[in-house]
Order: sequence, then C-alpha cells, then structure tokens
Amino acid sequence: MSGASTFTYNGSGPFASQTNVGSIAQWIAFAFCLGATVFFLALSYVRNVRPEARLTYYLVTLICAITASAYLVAALGGLYVPGQVAYAMTSTNSVLLAMAGTSQQLTYNLIRSFSWLRWASYAAVAPLTIVILGILAGAHWTEFIWVSVSAMLSVAGLYASIISTAPQSQWPIFSFAIFAGVPVGVALVYTFRVAAHKVHPEIGRLYDVVGFGSFILYAGYAITAGVSEVGFITSVDQECIIYAALDILTKVVFGFVLIWSREAIARYGTFLGQINTGVDFDFPIQRSTYTGSGSNYATEPTPGVVLGEHRDLAFAQLHAATNTTATQGKELAYNPWP
Repeated sequence: MSGASTFTYNGSGPFASQTNVGSIAQWIAFAFCLGATVFFLALSYVRNVRPEARLTYYLVTLICAITASAYLVAALGGLYVPGQVAYAMTSTNSVLLAMAGTSQQLTYNLIRSFSWLRWASYAAVAPLTIVILGILAGAHWTEFIWVSVSAMLSVAGLYASIISTAPQSQWPIFSFAIFAGVPVGVALVYTFRVAAHKVHPEIGRLYDVVGFGSFILYAGYAITAGVSEVGFITSVDQECIIYAALDILTKVVFGFVLIWSREAIARYGTFLGQINTGVDFDFPIQRSTYTGSGSNYATEPTPGVVLGEHRDLAFAQLHAATNTTATQGKELAYNPWP
C-alpha cells in the first residue's frame, strides 16, 4: 500500500497533514488566479471585439475565477480534510466504521489529509477549457460535447480512485479514469489540431502551442494524482506545490498566451507579434471578402460580415491580399456591443 499502513511517511507529521509550506503554495496560486481574473475581466469589457470573440475572454476569466475561489477556501483551511492519528483499515474496520459517522471525506488512507474541493473545481474548469480550445480550433459543437463529457468523466474517475475505501480498488479505478480521458487526448493532439490548421495557418501554430502544452500538463495532473493521493508517495505539502504550479500554468499562463496570441494574429497576422491595442481587432468585413477559413466560418454569399470567433482573420487576410496596411486609429462607427 505504498507506505499507507505505517506511521513513518504518510502516517504523521508533515507527510500526513498540510503545513504552512502547503498553505503558502495555495496562497501564491490564489494570488496569481485572482490577478488573472481581474485582468481578463477588465480586458473582456475594453477590447473592441464582437460578442462571439468576447466569449473566449469570458471563459478564460471564469476558469481563473473558479480556481481562485477554490484556492481561497483551501488556503483558509475551510474544506481541507485533516489527517487522522491512526490508520483506519484494520481487520475489523472498527475505526473505519467510527469515522463513517463523521462529516469528513473518507479515503483509503485515513491518516492522510485530502482536499476534495480541488477536484470539484477541476470538474467545473475542465469542460470550460475544452470549449475554449474548441472555439480556438473552430471545431464542431458535437466535438465540444463529446470531449467535455469525457473530461468530466475522467476527473470523476480520478476523484473516485482517491476516495475509494475498498482494498486494492484505487488503481483499477485510476486506470479507468485514464481510459476515460483518451478522447480528450485525441482531441487535443489530433481532432482540434486538424480543425485549427484548416481555419488559418497562424491559428494552427497557436493551437500547436496551447493544445500540445495542455496535453502535457493534463498528463501531469494524472501523474500527480497517482503519486500523491492514490499512491501516497509524495507528502501533502509536495502535492500542494505541484498542483499549484500546474494550476498556474493551465489557467493563468494558458489564458495570457491564448489572449495575447489571438490579438497578435488579429492585428499583425502572426501569433508571435505584439499584443493588440484594440485597433482593427475583429473589424467587420465586407460580404465579398472570402476568408478561406473553413466551412464553419465561410462568408459567401451571406451574411454581411464575417461570422464566427475568427472573423478578424478575414481583415488580416484582406490586408495581405491587397498589400495594404492596418487602419491607424479606432473605427468610431463600430460598436462592439450588440
């Protein structure tokens, strides 16, 4: 049981319970997520974008806000299940039965602290992140549903493997959770990527960064769960530090890279360009302009402006086709709100 039945590693002291080290990591993650929430929220209102493109700003803000709220509660210690002083899985299960009457969450190793709120936030954030990546890639809405449900099922499986109290049940459930996440991996490295490259070369390059990066980091979540809450190899403080680092990368850094690069593409035609100031971003395009951005964003013969999250790409392509430069100054006649 990887040390779960002894008092030397996960049985007492910092290995069984969270200390100030873990709390500091949680406060740092909270600060990053809160700062990103405020920044993205302000950005979503001041950027000169159409409502369809504004949805990406809202969703990035939301995943940072959910994660920040979870870290705030966890750092304050309100919903963190404390480690117990004795190992409960005895031959008679007497201690387990006594603990079952309490309000605390049971796991196979009752002497080790466990934060269930972390996994509740992941269940909410996972489908939102899939939607963000799907919007970026221009994927069909059926892929959104299929991959989002698979992500939630995988998160639920990981949670079940952690709280399971039946002997030798953690790893089979953990394996099922990994299997349930296979559609997510396929979408991140193949399905969404193919759709993204059909929309626009620069959107494809951007997706290669955020898509493959997300795949690697999501694998990191599964590995961390396996070596900490399922396998009892790391200490609780080490677990908090690793999860905090992963959350900062997958929420805060992910959001900044996505927004910064999308705006760079909109104004400069490359995701490595400078950040957009709002000028010309998501500018309305004449109906006669063909974007070549895939069936989901075709503009011929109607409507009068390019529809979809990538409508701003038509403007950049128009400049490239006519050898003109971007408009200097804000278009006063354009109202970004419906």
